[in-house]
Order: sequence, then C-alpha cells, then structure tokens
Amino acid sequence: MKISLIAALGRKAVLSLAVLAMLATLVSCQRDAPTPPAAEVKRTAEPRVLYYYDPMRPEVHFDKPGPSPFMDMALVPKFAEANESDGIAVSPSIVQSLGIRIGKPVVRTVRPSVRVPARVVSDARAQARLQSRVNGWVERLAVRAEGQSVSAGAVVAEIYSPELVQAQEELLLGSDMAAAATERLRRFGIADGDIQAIRRAGKSSRRLPLRAPVSGIVTELGVREGSSISPDTLIADFSSRNAAWIEAQLFPAQRVMLGEPLSARFTVPGAPGREWLGDNGTFVPLLDPVTQTQALRFAIADARALPLGTLLDAVVEGQPRDDVLLVPVSAVIRTAQGDRILLQRANKRFVPTAVQLGQRYGDDVEIVGGLVATDRFVSSGQFLLDAEASLQSGLDQMDADAMPKQGASP
Repeated sequence: MKISLIAALGRKAVLSLAVLAMLATLVSCQRDAPTPPAAEVKRTAEPRVLYYYDPMRPEVHFDKPGPSPFMDMALVPKFAEANESDGIAVSPSIVQSLGIRIGKPVVRTVRPSVRVPARVVSDARAQARLQSRVNGWVERLAVRAEGQSVSAGAVVAEIYSPELVQAQEELLLGSDMAAAATERLRRFGIADGDIQAIRRAGKSSRRLPLRAPVSGIVTELGVREGSSISPDTLIADFSSRNAAWIEAQLFPAQRVMLGEPLSARFTVPGAPGREWLGDNGTFVPLLDPVTQTQALRFAIADARALPLGTLLDAVVEGQPRDDVLLVPVSAVIRTAQGDRILLQRANKRFVPTAVQLGQRYGDDVEIVGGLVATDRFVSSGQFLLDAEASLQSGLDQMDADAMPKQGASP
C-alpha cells in the first residue's frame, strides 16, 4: 500500500515538472519574438480633421460637423492630410486621354494696340465761311446743295442790295468819292475784279456776285434763291479738300494704356487692300459728354481719296513694352469670383490659382499678378479638370452623407 502511494506521488511530480518546463519554454519564445509594428496593432489611424465646410461655400469654415446652413447637404470634413496635398490629382493616362496640355508663360516684347472706329473730318484750319455784310436779297444762287465742289473765286451767289447800288453810283462819280466807294464795296465783300468791272462798264449793276474764299466743298448752305439777307446771314461754309483729318475715338483708359506718341493704320470696311497710315496723333483736349471718348487726330496726305464723313476701322498702336508675361487667352478660366488658371505643382497635382489680367495681345493676355515665368499651367483642357474638381467635391459630399448629422456652428 505504501509502495503504490509513493509511485503515484512520483508520477504527479514528474507531470508537474513537465508542465512547468513547457510554460518556461513558451514564455521564453514570447520574449524572443519581435514586437509587431504599431500599424498592425492599430490598422488605420483616424486622420485629423482641420475643419468642416460646404463644397459650395468652401471659404466658410465650421468647427463641428452637421448640416450646411447654405445648402441641403452635410458639411464635408477637411483633413490635415488632404490639406498637405491640396489640388486635383489626375492620373497620367487620363491627362493623355483628355488631351490636356501643359504650358509655361512666355515673356516677350509687345506693342499695345486697340481697334476703334474713326471718321474723316475736315481740317478746321482749312475751313472758311462766306457771310452777308449788307441787307438785301439773294437773286441767283450758283451753289445749290451741300457737298458741291467749288473753286476759289467761283461765284456762289448774286445779291441785290440798295447799299451796293448806292456804293456803285458813288464809285462812278469819280473825284474824291470814288476812293471811299471802292473801300465800301470791299467791306461789303465785293472782289476787286468785280469793282474794276463796274468801272470799265461805266454803269452800276443791279446785283453783284459773292465768291468762294477757298477751293473745297460746301459743308453748309445757309440761303436759297429769294432769301432775304442781313449782315449776320450765313451764305455758305467751305472746307478745303487739300487738308483733312482722321479722328479716332478712344476712351481715357485706352489712352493711358497706349501711351504716347501714337501711330495708326486705317482701312475702309469692306474694301481690303487699301490702307492709310497716320503718325504722331494728337488728342483733342475735350471729352465727348455722351460717349465719354476723346478724339485722336491724324493728318493724312492723300485726303482726296477719302470723302469727308467716311467711316474707317482704325488700329491705334502705342509704344513697345518689354518683359511682358503672357499666357494664351484659352488658359484663363473666367468666373463670377474672378479669373483663375490651373497650375501644375511639382507633385503633379493641379491647383486653381487666382490671377490678375492685363491687356490682350492677339490670342495672348498679359498676367500682371498671380503667376511667374517658371510656373506650369494647363493651356488646354482646363475646363475638363474644373469639371473633375466639381466631381471630386460631389464624391466628398457622398462620403459626408454617411457621417452622423450634428449641429454646426459657423
């Protein structure tokens, strides 16, 4: 009996020792095994939320999630990781399939110019007026319509006046009164040749001629046959065809942009192949109260080829400008909030950037702010990328709809 008990106790001791040895081995293995990385312990760490926003009003930030006060949608979270890689990510294959082209700004010398309407006007320095200096009547009118061409010294009208008849009678009397009568006839507008004709004829004439002072065209006719006249009556206005101006109409901002001196090229609409050139244009120091434009005058040599009043197309050119930063007009996205360009960052992401535009030069436009010469921008297909950005905002909204809706505070 004692022997059986001792044998049983011996088996228990051996079994206990075996269990202890297995535990010791297990603990040792666990100590020697490498510690798993934190990423395996916590597979996905929650990104830090910077703020919440409405994709339709991204400039307004909220510190809590919830429904948007502007639209019927949930606010979208803005994560720190997303902020570090701001912009639109597009794979190279999609860039190629959409035909998106990347360009760089061009720096070159340009000459500002504007296309404005112009008109041929008479040179005020070559205008003349024929006016009555006596009381009487127009008995014969040689010029019957405005626009009629006349030569210097040609008869414009023949008038009857008692004052002229009296002066002729005094002239024919001779002696001392003849000299005074001759001077009176000159003051009444009678030419010296007509006065000599009266002396040769030896008798007075019922009507005497009034002659054109210059060669040109009649721009205004003030009388008709049978009209009564007085010393303040306009007979006709004349404009010389040997001198004419071309006046182009510019806004004050265009004048500032072009600078001075100015040159211009003129063409007649619908008549290609003929061009007139003007140099050293001068501004009229008056602003039209209706159109708020200022007349720019050019003297032209071949004045007879252009009738007065002819409407022209004018290209007015200013002084050259150096080192002007230019991009294609097609690269600019115009919105109600302003102008912008899609820039390509070094990480190949596309970021819309606000720019300030200057003058347009053909198919290019000047950039005066928001862009430098080393930037790369989308020159073609930017509207497709803009649509991609809108689509991305929609996807963000779909993700945000799964968030629990809570109150938001602006």
